[in-house]
Amino acid sequence: MTTESSAWAIYSRLLGRARRYWPFLAAAFVGMLFEAGAAGAFTALMEPMVNETFVARNPEVRWSLPAAIVGIFLLRGIATFATDYGMSRVGRSVVRDLRESVMGKYLRLPSTRFDREPVAAMVSRLNYDTEQVAQASSDAIKVILTDTLTILVLLGVMFYNSPRVTIVMLVVAPLIAGISAVVGRRYRRINRGIQDGVANMAQVAEQALSAQQEVKIYGAQASELGRYRSLIDRNLRLGVKVDSTRAAASSVVQMLAAVALAVILLVAGTEAAQAA
Repeated sequence: MTTESSAWAIYSRLLGRARRYWPFLAAAFVGMLFEAGAAGAFTALMEPMVNETFVARNPEVRWSLPAAIVGIFLLRGIATFATDYGMSRVGRSVVRDLRESVMGKYLRLPSTRFDREPVAAMVSRLNYDTEQVAQASSDAIKVILTDTLTILVLLGVMFYNSPRVTIVMLVVAPLIAGISAVVGRRYRRINRGIQDGVANMAQVAEQALSAQQEVKIYGAQASELGRYRSLIDRNLRLGVKVDSTRAAASSVVQMLAAVALAVILLVAGTEAAQAA
């Protein structure tokens, strides 16, 4: 099974756990629709805002355009609150259900299972790993759906105003999507290492502190500190990898956006010259 199919299988299971909270999901989805629509409406108002106020200085829009802008962002604020609350409620509920399920399974395990794995690692999985599910089951859905709907609405507005500019954006979009896919795979790989590292840190710390008298008797403080230091150094390197990956991806995407903007300006300038 490939990494992508394995990740999708896990994500499908998380979605299955979130399905029981469908009223919150429905409210969040409605909020996403209004949020995307508000973004498209504000984009459509950009041209009359510039032309009717700063260029033509039309007094008839003195009150209508500001009122429209305030109304759009009021609607968007309500929609954003509904989306964030709904997805947070679903994500936290899934985390609660997972913790209850994992704890119940732990209590049914035979004693030999606890001999093969340290209790600290099991507690870390119960408390830390399940907490990461909140982002996987709620934040990821919000980002994917909200951004997808917003992009579709904005593309519709752009295509209505300038098909050529829209074609330029459609050329750049797959490049950004490819970067996002690569970054996502790297995030998953690094996060698995971070989760294992947190469990190992908890295990080493528990062993050293529980047996602190023996450690002092045999003078093993430096040895135990060295074990713990190696684990926290590894966790540091993995955390820096996450941040550096995020920074590099952001820089590349910004560069692609700058190139796209330059091409858009070139196309717009050509259209203006042809019209003149």
